[in-house]
Amino acid sequence: MELNLNNLEEQDLKALARSLELVSARVFESVVRTNQLASSTTPEMQNLFEQWLTIIARELLRIVGEEGKIDPEAVAEQIGITPESVLGLALTLQRQGQIKIKSVEVESGDGRNTDICGCMGN
Repeated sequence: MELNLNNLEEQDLKALARSLELVSARVFESVVRTNQLASSTTPEMQNLFEQWLTIIARELLRIVGEEGKIDPEAVAEQIGITPESVLGLALTLQRQGQIKIKSVEVESGDGRNTDICGCMGN
């Protein structure tokens, strides 16, 4: 919904209220989830996460070594993570100097923000 500040009285205030409810719910969900993760982050959990991340990174490096490129969707399916995680991991490996990203091929998206949970509706 586009909000035009010049004619607020003419806009559907119920739709605006619903939109604000959804935004608030998403923010609240994010805060709760972050708090839950932070409170359960023990040294053992951090170690397990780092081991898992190392395994995933090795697999990505193996694919890069064999193919010289990555297709985030194909790699995600092969490894069992999301394409967004593949891209995030590739950027991390580049920052660490383990790979060099030389090209990025893009196409139009579907308009969805894949970092936002679809469970709250639109």
